Amino acid sequence: MEICEFEKIFKGDSGKWDGDNAMQGLKIIEKYFPPDAEIIQGAGHDVIWSVDAEELVESGITKEDAEELRRLNWMIEEGEYMACFV
Repeated sequence: MEICEFEKIFKGDSGKWDGDNAMQGLKIIEKYFPPDAEIIQGAGHDVIWSVDAEELVESGITKEDAEELRRLNWMIEEGEYMACFV
């Protein structure tokens, strides 16, 4: 998948989910990085930031997993990092 296709997915609406959408999304992201990678890169009031979106694409995220992240209300923050409100 190219970064432009990935970004297009995140322009759509999120969906309905059950449980902890932030944790579910982190588990998806974690699959694409080595065990020692820092998956949570920062946190603020009601939001967590994760890996760089382009790095996630380069790591081979599938279209299905990208769509699942969007369904779980994940976003690309400032055109750079994956983020989710908690």
